[in-house]
Amino acid sequence: MPDAREALIKALNIALGAEYGALWLLPQHMAQVQDEELKRQLKLIADVELEHAEKTARMIYQLGGEPNADLPQLRVRRSAKEIIEAHIQAEREAISIYGQALQHATDPDMRKLLDELKSEEEGHQRLLERALTRL
Repeated sequence: MPDAREALIKALNIALGAEYGALWLLPQHMAQVQDEELKRQLKLIADVELEHAEKTARMIYQLGGEPNADLPQLRVRRSAKEIIEAHIQAEREAISIYGQALQHATDPDMRKLLDELKSEEEGHQRLLERALTRL
């Protein structure tokens, strides 16, 4: 059975893969979106996801691990509705992953950072849900 540190590193690498996946998809989706407000929101999310990837990689290194992320199965969507729905689902998954990481984290500073990352993903989800209702 893996110890808490190994389980946390594994969860963080899964989170890192999700962040990299978002960073791969978001520019392609921004290029397709005609709605300037939605494009602005996706750009804002992309900027934060880049920060998340860096913070997540830093935590992995602090734990003595190596960032080793697999990209999830990614598919570029075409319509604004499909794009938003796909990113809402991705945000839900990120929230779950950071929640799992929190279960294994014992260091108060790392727990605080993980909670902040989870909260930011929850904010992205709410932003995208509002964008979906605007369509």
